[in-house]
Amino acid sequence: MIEEEVVRVESLVKRYGDGGEVGPINLTVRRGDVYGFVGPNGSGKTTTIRAMLGLLKPTSGRVEVFGMDPWRYSKRVNALLGYSPELPSFPSFLTARQVLEITGRLKGLGGSELRREVERVLDLTGLVNHADRRVGNFSKGMVQRLSIGQALIGDPELLVLDEPMLGVDPVGRVQIREMLLKVRRGGTTILFSSHELYEVERLATRIGMVYLGRTVLEGGIDEILHHDGSVRVRAVTKAPPGEEVVESLRTMEGVKEVRTDGNSVTVVAADSVDVRAQVAERLVLSGCGLLELRTERPSLEEVFMDRVRSLGRG
Repeated sequence: MIEEEVVRVESLVKRYGDGGEVGPINLTVRRGDVYGFVGPNGSGKTTTIRAMLGLLKPTSGRVEVFGMDPWRYSKRVNALLGYSPELPSFPSFLTARQVLEITGRLKGLGGSELRREVERVLDLTGLVNHADRRVGNFSKGMVQRLSIGQALIGDPELLVLDEPMLGVDPVGRVQIREMLLKVRRGGTTILFSSHELYEVERLATRIGMVYLGRTVLEGGIDEILHHDGSVRVRAVTKAPPGEEVVESLRTMEGVKEVRTDGNSVTVVAADSVDVRAQVAERLVLSGCGLLELRTERPSLEEVFMDRVRSLGRG
């Protein structure tokens, strides 16, 4: 079964009058994805999103959203998606309810249908108890949740969020994360950009990485986090292991690398080789005292930095 593509960006390049250039950028978002679009600030994420929304015309390449060119068919495309910008701003004198009601009317809703939709979104965003409070008194996290809620009015097929966690405190991040997981369970396709790789790792099912204005890696979250075919075994010991035991770990079949950091030892081995029993045995026999042993996968940050370093060597 072929999964339906909601967004396709192929070899997108945008040149600016000051000599700046973004691209080539490639990404594919399929129906039901939670697509994490990651990279440092200035790497081309917002440029790509603006091209998807029909707000920017690419210099070259192809952008399709629901099979349409958003530059030519921006009204049709935007009727199917909801968008939350990087730095949302609302008139301070409006309440959350008023913001959502105005948005609903602009999307053609009215009467009881509008009231039901506003209540649905207030509940989803956790703003029910703040519905009639002026936005000027909202925290940064509440403003972000209201912006996402505004994007959700009308139950769009695709939700596009530009840096939804930017500047939000830890409590606000948890609230936004839980809200997006609810939206995901409801079947909405989500694309969100971020340079907060920890949050992306917890939310995304598929990831596109951009660096210096171009795509450097794309794939499913599990595929990317195991892209090198390795597994990591981390051990914590009572005393730092000596060089002799570290060297014996390095000589085990399937071991690619051994790293030590005080009382911690990390053994990187081929995914097809289970070295846990051998690692435990050699550490126990060495007398350094084994306290903990667990397998770990590389973090998204480590994968990203590995790719950046490989580009630097290329």
